[in-house]
Amino acid sequence: MKIVPLGTGDAFASDGRASTSILLDGTSKILLDCSPQAIQSLRKYNLSPNQIDYIFISHLHGDHSGGLPFFLLNLKNRESGVVTISGPPGLKEQITNVYAEYFGDIDITEYFKFKSLTSDYPFSLQYIEGDHSVLDYVYKIKLDDKIIVYTGDTRPIDLSEFAQNADYLIHEAGEIDSNRAHVSAHTTPIQAAEIAKNANVKNLILIHRANFNQELIDNIQSIFPNILLPNDLDIIESTK
Repeated sequence: MKIVPLGTGDAFASDGRASTSILLDGTSKILLDCSPQAIQSLRKYNLSPNQIDYIFISHLHGDHSGGLPFFLLNLKNRESGVVTISGPPGLKEQITNVYAEYFGDIDITEYFKFKSLTSDYPFSLQYIEGDHSVLDYVYKIKLDDKIIVYTGDTRPIDLSEFAQNADYLIHEAGEIDSNRAHVSAHTTPIQAAEIAKNANVKNLILIHRANFNQELIDNIQSIFPNILLPNDLDIIESTK
C-alpha cells in the first residue's frame, strides 16, 4: 500500500504546493479529501477519476471539497464510472449546488454513490469529530494491514485512544503560532508532534502546512522523531 500526498499545502497553496488531498493506493484506492487541484495531481500520478473507489471528505471547506464538482465533471464527460463518496451532512447538497452554478443541473447520483459512514466497507473504517470551525471528521482506516489516521482540519484533540499505535497519523499543521492556530481552529506542528507522541503512533505525516525552517523541524523532532514532511506526489511506501 502506498500513501500519496496529492497536496500538502494549506488553503493558500503555500510554497506552490496543492491544497490537502491524500491518496491511499492499495487494494482499494481511497481519496481523503478532494482539493481543487486533486484531479491535476491524480493525473500526474497516472490515475483518472474513475479509478478511485472511495472518497472520504473531512469537512465542507472549499480547500478540502472544492475539487468534487470538477471530479463530477470528469466522470460525466471524460471517464465513465461511479465513485462511492462519504462525508459530513450537506455534502451531496454542496456538490449539487456548486456543480449547477458552474455547469448546469445534473443527476449527481449517476456518478457519485453516497454512502453512510456507518455502512460496511471492504476495509475497517472509524471516525470521530474534530474541533474545527465547521463539522470535521477524523478518519481511521485499516487498509492492507496498515492503520492510517487522517485529521482533516482541527484544533488539537486527544487522539491517545483513537490513534493509539497507528502506523501513520496524517495530521494537519495549519499554523505555526499557537494563538493563531486556536483562533483559526487549526493545529501547530509542535502540537501535532505531542499528539503523535501521546498516541504512540509509528509515523507522523504533517500536511496542510506552510514552510518550516530547520529550527522548527528540529523542535518537532525533539518531541517526536519519526516525522515525514512530504512534498506533493511524494510516494510513501507502506509494505506489509
